[in-house]
Amino acid sequence: MIRLIALLTALAGALTLADLRGHTSAILLWAPKLVASALAPWLTLTGALLAVLGLRRRDRLVAGAGLAGAALAAGYVVRVTAPHDAFEQAFGASWPAQIPTPLHQAMLSRRWSPYAPAAAADVARNVPYGVHPETGKLLLADLWQPPAGGMRSGLGVIYVHGGAWRLGEKDKGTRWLFGRLASQGHVIMDIDYTLAPTGAVAGMVQDVKRAIIWLKRNGDQYGVDGQRVALIGGSAGGHLALLAAYTPNDPALQPDDSAVDTSLRAVVSFYGPADFIDMYEGTERTRQRIAQRKRIRPYGTLLESLLQRAGLAPPDAPIEQSRNYIAELLGADPEEDPDLYRQLSPLGRVGPHCPPTLLLQGTADIFGMGPSVRRLHHALQAAGVPSLLVEFPRTDHGFDLALPQVSPAAQAAVYDVERFLALMSASVE
Repeated sequence: MIRLIALLTALAGALTLADLRGHTSAILLWAPKLVASALAPWLTLTGALLAVLGLRRRDRLVAGAGLAGAALAAGYVVRVTAPHDAFEQAFGASWPAQIPTPLHQAMLSRRWSPYAPAAAADVARNVPYGVHPETGKLLLADLWQPPAGGMRSGLGVIYVHGGAWRLGEKDKGTRWLFGRLASQGHVIMDIDYTLAPTGAVAGMVQDVKRAIIWLKRNGDQYGVDGQRVALIGGSAGGHLALLAAYTPNDPALQPDDSAVDTSLRAVVSFYGPADFIDMYEGTERTRQRIAQRKRIRPYGTLLESLLQRAGLAPPDAPIEQSRNYIAELLGADPEEDPDLYRQLSPLGRVGPHCPPTLLLQGTADIFGMGPSVRRLHHALQAAGVPSLLVEFPRTDHGFDLALPQVSPAAQAAVYDVERFLALMSASVE
């Protein structure tokens, strides 16, 4: 049994540093990698104890496997929690002095600690913020507020969940983040929005802007300054947050002919796609690889089944005969309507009008969007927009949602989010 535990520790340690991009095995190993990465500090401790035990028992297998697991996991922790200079580059060397002392005291004190406890907040569930114009369905949000008597920063934060534009809902894996931000005086509006195929991407952006309009109209009763509204999104929600932030008052995306200003103070994207053409091409490569793997039974058919259950492939057709997922989502291939792809990509909407942006990206993201996020960062900088790109080595898609109270990558990301939002709440440009 000890030998089995030692081998599993070594394998889990290796998984923290695995780069699954371009491999169909990513479909099976993605979730285990997220868990192993979140538990990397404990893998380090377990591996070290096993190494000592193996040496005492003169069991080379246990000692070697334990040492390997500890070294691999420790290497991951050191990489993802390393300091960076993104804030200095964007805001200058004196940026910490711009954060009010009460906010600074409420934030995480280091990029990682063994356990970061949850913070108290008051939560109002299922608050209507709009109506979908085609279905008449109420759009609902949860409002996370500072506890009674707590400080108020005046900043309102709208959170847009991920799920490939087709899946997901509010209040999934985000309570720790919301509690922390609310304890710092921010108000968080966690929204549901109309998913595909009921809603198109442009309609989803309009739902996000309905939330912006609602918060600007009703913020006073929650202590939110209408000039201090920010967006945060993860994955597909990151894309929607970026696109909404970069298209203020665009008539094509302004909902319900509203005259309310939809410009924002800031936007934060956790691994949000920046370029739909890149997403289309990556999806095409994945489809081709899985079609080839179907020759290996039951491996290929298992992969296809998992994608179908996740809503990323149609359930009624073999993947090699189905349409590209992004083309299905947008209603056209890139060569048929390249302007549509540009208009719905944050990269195609960059300009001096964009608000300060924080981009959080794992370098081993299975969807391969790292290069396009880097291009977005450079385009923002060229346009004179404060942009911070924080990359987490060997880290995969969804890293902030897996055991964030112990996860090195999740804590390091939230450490940066807290400081970015504190800067955004401190002053209005």
